[in-house]
Amino acid sequence: MTEVVMAPNADGVSPPPVVPREIQSMDGRWPDRVWAVATNVGWQTHAAAGPPPAMPGIITAATPRNAVVRWDEERGRWVEQPDLAWVSTWADGVLAMGVDGALRWLDGSGRPIPPVLAEKLLWDGWNPPWGLRTTRAGDVIVYVTQATRLEPGWWVFPRGELTPERLVLPPGVDEKSVALHTGDGCDELLAWGSLRSGERFIARHTQGGWQMLPPFRGDYRVQGLLATPSGGLFVSSRDQASPLCIYRLGRGGDWERIPIPFHTKPDFPSSHLVAGEGDDLWLTVDFGDRYRHQVVLYHARG
Repeated sequence: MTEVVMAPNADGVSPPPVVPREIQSMDGRWPDRVWAVATNVGWQTHAAAGPPPAMPGIITAATPRNAVVRWDEERGRWVEQPDLAWVSTWADGVLAMGVDGALRWLDGSGRPIPPVLAEKLLWDGWNPPWGLRTTRAGDVIVYVTQATRLEPGWWVFPRGELTPERLVLPPGVDEKSVALHTGDGCDELLAWGSLRSGERFIARHTQGGWQMLPPFRGDYRVQGLLATPSGGLFVSSRDQASPLCIYRLGRGGDWERIPIPFHTKPDFPSSHLVAGEGDDLWLTVDFGDRYRHQVVLYHARG
């Protein structure tokens, strides 16, 4: 079971561990320094206005509660971090916002908070920056859907700057279809999506230019891209009609399929692929269903 050790209540009593609906948005380094979001770990109540005239006044409503958690390797469980509102991988560290609204680095670093966040240019200060990407150098990349100063599209805020530059994408791509990822341990960009012709593409941005990579064939679609610190590139691919597959970009420029030590099927559960030091791969797989979770962690070397 995937269990979360809950924080003590107001009386100092720790409730029994709970099984969340899902573990998502993992940030940090497996397995000793990783944070995540656990969904549906309980209920929270809040006041809401009743619809007059049948229920005038204030009523109490309950909604599912999410929690920021940290993996405890010794106990083999996630432990709630009640002082954190969200966490996010940011350049060369993990950034968090406390429930008090203060931003801080989880490594205890005294380096300044990124100006884009400190000045609250892109969001209201409480929503996690899921729509943002950062390079190891500290550049901030964001897709703008609506803003008073910027046109819709991908923009880059250079490290420490408050004035953005338009991100140059590979020629012929449909900008609205593009998903962007920053490679771990380097400043390269990985992009995938559709061309204006309707064909799918995968591209890698290194040394100032885009390199178009071999696309996938058939019905397989890119679910995620992973760049290792040494420059290796991995792709996880699946959709509603195909099983989970993991590919590695070989030296000859072709995608090599990596065997997975379990059976996959079209309705395969959620999974996350992350890279550790020395190009070690960690694959977390949730074999459970909507009522029960059974998460297994696989580790591959080399």
